[in-house]
Amino acid sequence: MRKTRGGGASPNRSRWAIVLAGGEGTRMRPMIEAWLGEFRPKQYCTFVGTRSMLQHTIDRASSVVAENQILTVIGPGHGKYLNRSTNGRLPGSVLEQPRSRGTAAGVFLPAAYVLAENPEATLILFPSDHFIYPERRFCDHMVHAMEMAEEYPERIVLVGAVPDRAETEYGWIDSGYPLMKEASRLAHAPMPVTRFREKPDLDEARALCRQGSLWNTMVMTVKAKTLWTLGRQCMPETMYKFDAFFMVLRAVREGRLDARFEAHALASLYNDLGPTDLSRDILQHVPEQSLVSRMDGVEWCDWGRPKRVAETLAGLGRRPLFLPDSLRSLWEWTTLLHEVNGRGRYGTAS
Repeated sequence: MRKTRGGGASPNRSRWAIVLAGGEGTRMRPMIEAWLGEFRPKQYCTFVGTRSMLQHTIDRASSVVAENQILTVIGPGHGKYLNRSTNGRLPGSVLEQPRSRGTAAGVFLPAAYVLAENPEATLILFPSDHFIYPERRFCDHMVHAMEMAEEYPERIVLVGAVPDRAETEYGWIDSGYPLMKEASRLAHAPMPVTRFREKPDLDEARALCRQGSLWNTMVMTVKAKTLWTLGRQCMPETMYKFDAFFMVLRAVREGRLDARFEAHALASLYNDLGPTDLSRDILQHVPEQSLVSRMDGVEWCDWGRPKRVAETLAGLGRRPLFLPDSLRSLWEWTTLLHEVNGRGRYGTAS
């Protein structure tokens, strides 16, 4: 694990942020290669303004936890992109995975490091490929979500975006009536999850939209030990390997093993792991142990396709930095869309 300098804006020492930056972004690859002349995963790209997607995500994480309690998880070989995409400033620590083993591995690896530091920690997970506006209101929601995870320590608390269309490429969350403990300190009551629905067809997506279901942003808060327990429940063979790695990590932290054993244990862990997916292998199996917080007043979009990037920036009234020749007809279409809908909804982006 590479440690970088960072201050500490939050007084709560038990709250940790995990920034997920390990994806390869294969759906964006043709456009990015046409734009940059080489491939670079989208989280390390600056599509508009001056900040990369990773930098936006780290800035949001820095707003809700102490900077030295941010763990950024990157994919194999991604270290070469960090300086250019963060202007040389990356608070907290960086974990580079030896191999790509899916989203569950990308979460449980940093969770092991957090548990070694503080078994009572609360985690908040930030995927690094999202457009979010306004950021300040989003961060307010994240603070409330962490409070919910601390109020309901046996549950995962997911953040659900309010849909504006029948999207077939997102995950959806069905929920029940809000929970409210007596004299609860929470500003917004969470709702129990009744069902997760991944990538529905158009008719079902329309029905989900009508009934008030939410988009699953995969932004979530949870007590670290609760996440670990759910991992053992849903992926026992995988978590057996993570338990072995955690024992080595804790022994190194306590001075009972030399530090070189950590690197050996990490390599061995990833050599033995099969592919894992946090949504498929865990979340979809534990709706009864999940809550969802409705994220009102925030525009959210998963920038997984060039069309989504261009449509969002058209709403901003901003032209993307990627070469127009690679997406000329798309840009003309979204510019027309912007003119029809009037001025952009989002203000400015930086």
